[in-house]
Amino acid sequence: MRSVRKKKNQGFTLVELIVVVAILGFLLSIAIPRYLTARTTAAQAATKANLHQLASSMELYMTENPGVGSTYPAQASGGSGSNDDAVEWLQAYIPKAPVPPGGKNYKYQAFQKTSPNDTYAIWDPNPYGGKYFAAGPGGAIGEGASIKEAVNNATGLNETDDPTGEDLIW
Repeated sequence: MRSVRKKKNQGFTLVELIVVVAILGFLLSIAIPRYLTARTTAAQAATKANLHQLASSMELYMTENPGVGSTYPAQASGGSGSNDDAVEWLQAYIPKAPVPPGGKNYKYQAFQKTSPNDTYAIWDPNPYGGKYFAAGPGGAIGEGASIKEAVNNATGLNETDDPTGEDLIW
């Protein structure tokens, strides 16, 4: 007697492959936008935390060093301008300058204003989700559609000009 072997069909049918591809496409169409939103939200949170830390360090330096007076560190006047005093204050508490999440080509920037009221601002030149962020006295965080708006919200000033600051590098 001869034995008859049945051939097993191996592999997937075209219909099965199409169903799997459709399911994967559906799942990716949900996952990719959520991933991009999560990245933007994370970058916003990171820059807010960095700015708050920088502003808090400025305030802490003034508190621990009463000899500096009640004014924030002045920018050097002249040719290139610099934030040497501010950097010295920040280095006392933050050993390495934080890098904005927007990229290594950018640095946090700062300025000091003595009139009409003594204040300062530190901001990130990168937009995250169309928003800019800045920190002012007391660690107040401001956000806005432009750097000027973010600085105004952080400091309480109503400046009409875009702020011009120097990079905080150390």
